[in-house]
Amino acid sequence: MARSLTLIALCSALSLGATPALSQVALSPEPREVATPPNARARLPRVTVNVLDGRDSLARGVVLQDTGRILTALVPVREARDLRVVYPDGRIDRARVVATDPAWGVALLEGNAGRWVEGLRISDRDGRARDEVSWVPIAGSRVSSGLLRRRRSFVGGNAALLRDAWELDPIPANSAVGSGVFHHATATLVGLIVPPDRESEITGADVAFAVPATVLRALANSAAAASRPWLGLVMVEIPPGASVRFATGGLRISSVAANGPGAAAGLRGGPNGDVIVAAENRAVRSLADLGDILEGRQIGQEVTLRVTRGGATFDETLTLAARPAPREGTNEQATPRAPGE
Repeated sequence: MARSLTLIALCSALSLGATPALSQVALSPEPREVATPPNARARLPRVTVNVLDGRDSLARGVVLQDTGRILTALVPVREARDLRVVYPDGRIDRARVVATDPAWGVALLEGNAGRWVEGLRISDRDGRARDEVSWVPIAGSRVSSGLLRRRRSFVGGNAALLRDAWELDPIPANSAVGSGVFHHATATLVGLIVPPDRESEITGADVAFAVPATVLRALANSAAAASRPWLGLVMVEIPPGASVRFATGGLRISSVAANGPGAAAGLRGGPNGDVIVAAENRAVRSLADLGDILEGRQIGQEVTLRVTRGGATFDETLTLAARPAPREGTNEQATPRAPGE
């Protein structure tokens, strides 16, 4: 206890001044009258995933544009033994943690088999106080709206001094942990909702807060090289029994990345794209099946896929590649696409 008080006092003397802890700040008990724009209502649920440990829901997560990786809160997922993500269309994929920021409590996840077709770009600039924002309290639910109330600094994980966190008004519900904070004016990601780390020896936050965009961008960029082997394919599950031709299911290729392994092998995407029914002579009925087969494989190794095109079934061998780094400096927005397009 003495060590905790000493460190808190030291940090206060350095930068916190007489600023009260988050729990002492009077926030609005009811949501402000902030209109939720149509782009937030439409896009946020389409880029928000549910993060699970087996079947147990842990947190929300937000998909990033270009890489398809997922930002979420670290505290709920750090002890997970069977990490999975549920995409907006109900598909489930196993996932792994590729990078973390323990001080801020943020984790970056990557799906084993595929990636979602939409994502948000992290804002090039931080938001400003009183900016209007939205977040998703429960995956697939209606969007909540509010304000970036003000900046805060406090002591976080590993006794690190955290500067410029965002208080949100109203305070997000616990179920919103891991949700991205969508900036109305720019339609970009300006924050990520994380909970206070109650297991840390020292903490200055008693309510959920938003990690700023600068921290999220640094984490995403630092993990660019830590990539799982990549097929260069976006795939959509065909549920067993949904098609006479694919009674046991499979993965339809909805798009093929230019210059990726799938393109090099001549695979085709689209509404009538190729269907993967097996990999390495093991049946593939879901993204989780393919993820299990690819688990442990390295960049440069080969994998043989059994593919159905039209009335023909054939094998194609792909050489696994590193996932390309995100394009820097781009302000492009991902074109919204439904699964299978």
